[in-house]
Amino acid sequence: MDAALSTVVGLLLASGVLVVVRLVRGPSTLDRAVALDALVAVVMAGIGVLTAAQEIPYYLPALLVLAFLGFTGSVSIARFLALRDEAGSEDPDEDSGDGSGEPGAGGAGSAENGGQGDRRGRRGNREKRNREKRGKQAGYGRRDAEPGGGTEQGSGS
Repeated sequence: MDAALSTVVGLLLASGVLVVVRLVRGPSTLDRAVALDALVAVVMAGIGVLTAAQEIPYYLPALLVLAFLGFTGSVSIARFLALRDEAGSEDPDEDSGDGSGEPGAGGAGSAENGGQGDRRGRRGNREKRNREKRGKQAGYGRRDAEPGGGTEQGSGS
């Protein structure tokens, strides 16, 4: 049992070191986010090994909290990166490829990114049109209509 435990602890330490190296060196924000998620998994595995080796169940709630924080952190980072990519902003950690060596030197609407820098403006216009469309479907878009969709012209009572 001691040899197996030593092997597992050694592998966890080696993987932890490799993940920290990726976290520090990672060329992009996404690489760093994945490395951070992997680091949380390695820490959770270490706590699990400690719990099994010492047969103390008090560390299990810490595993649950780490699992929850790791999941929500990963989802939050993925959502942030997706929104940033949708907005057309570039990753400040990567070179823009224009030869100047400065990150993001290409500009938001330059030809390097295909003129896609105004995505947020187009998205806002699309959302505005969708809101107007939903309002018209509910009957709020016309002056002569009431919220129920029907018009009351001369009810006769």
